[in-house]
Amino acid sequence: MTGHAGGSAEPPDTGGVGGATRQAARWATVGDARAHVTGRLAAAGVEPCEVDADLLIASVCGWTRPRVALERDTPLKAGTAAAIGALADRRAAREPLQRLLGEIGFRRLRLRVCDDVLVPRPETEVLAGLAIEATPPEGTVVDVGTGTGAVALAVADEASPGLVVATDVSEAAVACAADNAQRRGLAVNVRLGDLLEAVPEQLRGEVDVLVSNPPYLTPEEVAAAAPEVAEHESREALVGGAGGQDVIWRLLAAAGQWLAPGGTVLVEGATTRLAAAAERAKQLGLRGVGVQRDLAGRERVLVARR
Repeated sequence: MTGHAGGSAEPPDTGGVGGATRQAARWATVGDARAHVTGRLAAAGVEPCEVDADLLIASVCGWTRPRVALERDTPLKAGTAAAIGALADRRAAREPLQRLLGEIGFRRLRLRVCDDVLVPRPETEVLAGLAIEATPPEGTVVDVGTGTGAVALAVADEASPGLVVATDVSEAAVACAADNAQRRGLAVNVRLGDLLEAVPEQLRGEVDVLVSNPPYLTPEEVAAAAPEVAEHESREALVGGAGGQDVIWRLLAAAGQWLAPGGTVLVEGATTRLAAAAERAKQLGLRGVGVQRDLAGRERVLVARR
């Protein structure tokens, strides 16, 4: 745990609603804040608590994370301490760190995180990497269920596509993805609609890469997930019908109609159900069906071709 430097000799307040907020008025230095916030987060089961504490302080002070340690003896203004305490209590309530910071790193990009839009997970960088590798020069890519726009924007940033279309059924997600595209200066055509209904009809049979991180969890899986997911993410973005397979099977059924000859479909899914999805893809006449593992070695992405 980060050492307590200077100021108050009070032990960290490690529990209770508003614990950090109550203690903030007693923090004389940045070191005080680091010690108390780290203790508060550790008591709430947040890991890595030291890293999260530094990042919360850095976000309020407008610093980089390394600077927080260097500024441990710096006096804290009351307003700054209060702002840090409020964020610490929200993180202790297991609100995702990325939502509190307002952004997330995804491959080479910094993306804005929006309310009611799923925070991209590290494993989805694998999905994005496969989409980038599969995109031919000047190819057409469609990202279904784009959320923050992470996968579509990564493709636009790292590949050389001719057209990237991103769709989502959520108005909040469409606004978020469009904003991220504008902020990053990347050409992504973001559209509102369920699955492929918003994709221009002239692209039917012309899509080189169809990629998606759709809702694929069951209600039971969501309930068993970490509080950051179970309590703070949109259920619409998490839960797939028919035991988590509904959206994936609908995508696979549409893939043969929308993909160009030799085109690739890439779908992130639950490890325990990817084998069934792969079998479904074969039944639908897709070829080259396989499953790719994520960085933790778990089966994560279904790959198939027309």
